[in-house]
Amino acid sequence: MDVHFACRMLIKNKGFTATALLTLALCIGANTAIFSMLYALVIKPLPYQEPARIVEIYNSFPKAGLLKLPSNVVQYLDFKEHAPAFDQLALWQAGEWTVGEEGQPTRTAGASATAEIFDVLGVQPLVGRFFKPENHVPSADKVLVITESFWRSRYQGAADVIGKTMRIDGDSFEIIGVAPHDFEAFDARAKFVRPLAWPPDKVAQFARYGVSPQLFGRLKAAATQAEGFAQVDALEKAFYNTAPPGAKEFLDRTGHVIGVDTVQAQRVEPVKAALFLLQGGVLFVLLIGCLNVANLLLARSNARQGELAIRAALGAGRSVIARQLLIESTLLTWLGALLGLGLAWVALGASNRFISQLMPTTLPFALDGRMLGYTALVAVVMSVAIGLLPVVHVLGGNLLGSMQNGSRGSSTGRGVRTMSSLLVVAQVSFALILLTGAGLLIRSFSNAISLDPGFDPREVVAARVALSSKYFKDNGTQSFQQRLLTSLQEIPGATASLATATPYETGLPINAFGLRDYTLPPGAAQPGAFHLGASPAYLATMKIPLREGRWFTDQDTDKSRRVFVVDESFAQKYFAGRSAVGQHLTFGGPPAKPEDWPEIIGVVGNVRHNGVEEKSGNPFLYHPLTQTPFGQVSVLIRSSRPVGEVMGMVREKIAAIDPALPVFKAGPMDQVISAKLNNRRAIMLLLGSFAGIALLLSAIGIYGVLAYDVSQRTREIGIRGAIGATREQIVSLVLRQGLWKTGIGLLVGIVGSLLLSRFMTTLLFEAKSNDPLVYVAVTLLLLVTAILASYLPARRAAKIDPLVALRSE
Repeated sequence: MDVHFACRMLIKNKGFTATALLTLALCIGANTAIFSMLYALVIKPLPYQEPARIVEIYNSFPKAGLLKLPSNVVQYLDFKEHAPAFDQLALWQAGEWTVGEEGQPTRTAGASATAEIFDVLGVQPLVGRFFKPENHVPSADKVLVITESFWRSRYQGAADVIGKTMRIDGDSFEIIGVAPHDFEAFDARAKFVRPLAWPPDKVAQFARYGVSPQLFGRLKAAATQAEGFAQVDALEKAFYNTAPPGAKEFLDRTGHVIGVDTVQAQRVEPVKAALFLLQGGVLFVLLIGCLNVANLLLARSNARQGELAIRAALGAGRSVIARQLLIESTLLTWLGALLGLGLAWVALGASNRFISQLMPTTLPFALDGRMLGYTALVAVVMSVAIGLLPVVHVLGGNLLGSMQNGSRGSSTGRGVRTMSSLLVVAQVSFALILLTGAGLLIRSFSNAISLDPGFDPREVVAARVALSSKYFKDNGTQSFQQRLLTSLQEIPGATASLATATPYETGLPINAFGLRDYTLPPGAAQPGAFHLGASPAYLATMKIPLREGRWFTDQDTDKSRRVFVVDESFAQKYFAGRSAVGQHLTFGGPPAKPEDWPEIIGVVGNVRHNGVEEKSGNPFLYHPLTQTPFGQVSVLIRSSRPVGEVMGMVREKIAAIDPALPVFKAGPMDQVISAKLNNRRAIMLLLGSFAGIALLLSAIGIYGVLAYDVSQRTREIGIRGAIGATREQIVSLVLRQGLWKTGIGLLVGIVGSLLLSRFMTTLLFEAKSNDPLVYVAVTLLLLVTAILASYLPARRAAKIDPLVALRSE
């Protein structure tokens, strides 16, 4: 009966119900969506047995600005034999390969791994078997384990998939097993896993820090993470003590340390701060929504005092009236929660398309039973929070007295108006905190996109081409690159070049180097530089300024003396006050003869190859593409033609040379740069949208309180008008009521923002957490919004006719 009556009351007051439901749905839906991401990425353990025992072992070179780099085969073999704290150790190297027959190649993500990876994760084959340690040699590595998703999408889950072959980079691999779906939680990108193979007789100790694959381990049941770290750290120190002087100097100058941490901790570290920020943002939105709905219910309960008084006079006890009010708030909240779940489902579907680019190792987010439980808990808490305030107000008053003394035009009690004012102050302060956070992120994003990349991306089209294994014989890569470059130069009106990487898209390799006739100061960090191979037209294609010397020409080949071009940062760091041109450097050990030292032939402007947020501080240098050929190459074309037309011609040129080669990551350079900022853009837009919702809810709260106050003070305002108050004075009266609430809320919000924004420091880019411009801007925005929200009820109050107001009483 009470539920039926509550439904009737909600239907009767359609405007109130719609406003409250929309507010609740937005608040609960946003909270459910963000908490689903937070739970999946940070809280939810990996779906493996005892996931806390699965750790990653990595190398750190803090003096070189490289805090986390992968491992290598040498460390894997050493730790496997001499670190008993680990039950299993395995190498894992994610990558992309060309899959398919000639004419239908696709670029597919996979991984190379040692056989122990399946034991580290504790998974069993769904179909077939996994490969074994004997497959780690090049002559026995042509076997393949595919993932369940790939099996179902490519082979429709056929049971006879075992024994079939797949062409990968031109070689045939036999499918021997299917990994279960849980395996994909380790790396959602990988569609297959192939054995990581190396020649056993070519494992040299000097390659101990030639970082490439990641090293994972499972600790024994009785071992702790600290024990595992102590053992591998002791092995590193033992190697250091027996290493030759050059290796010791390298380790000292890079500050090398070994690291051991759980896989879960390493996976969540890059996104944890952002997710907690967003979760905090939606919690503020939830609080503002609660305050808004509570204010609406408080005003509504005050307006219903006559009705409730009649019910009390007819014998209804206070508990019955309180129960009725709580049922109405509960029903309202649960309806809002259902709508919120729908919004969360839509939001997660949209975010999954975006997250697949930002965090490709993560499986798609979903609304599971835990998230439904979380939403139910939020709904219960909200129903109590927003329902108790009107109940306390009604039960604390004299219902029969209000029936005897109240009238339609009487002023509300000071208690209701004071409570409503406090709720508005809280709303404004929370909204300012959210707006400040969003403003700081917007300022950071503006700083990031305004930085000069060091080249002109306009009218540049980029694409990647990967060569198959047949090209790695008899200088096949050099021959292909020359044929491709010659063919691309035939495109009318275009400037074409090749490079080993695309700026902003493909991470450049970094290596230590030595300088001739240059003595490092004692304790100085080991010199290191990112390096890029490029063709002679690269400078013209990218419009990178040449500062000194010359760029590469067709005469700089693998038959000529090795040469380098460095950027301005390199020249200023190592050759300050003198010319870098004519100096000499080398990667690895020094050449035997002085004339064999590679020479620096030019200096170019700084280019942000690794994106605007590169923090290692290492400079960049370039080498002729022909002197160090790579298995993948970036095609870069500058042309005023439409992008689609240029890409069509590029694909035709490549297919004419070899139709089995896929063209991937193709598009305009502007989009490549924009994609690099997607992570920062997503966080900014999400927190900005929450701040926008908070601003809207605050405006509604201010308007609602003042509009209700005006409706309850009709008689008072009529009397003021009758005794001579002008419209301007009445407008000023109502505006002052709105603005003093806003002013107090702004002061509280500013203090809260200064305290909380310090936790955003890691997410800011060249911006301070107390940036005065941001604080002034968001304060003015909220103040203008409050003025507009206050003006509408004020104008309505000014239009009250004194005679009509007094007659109605």
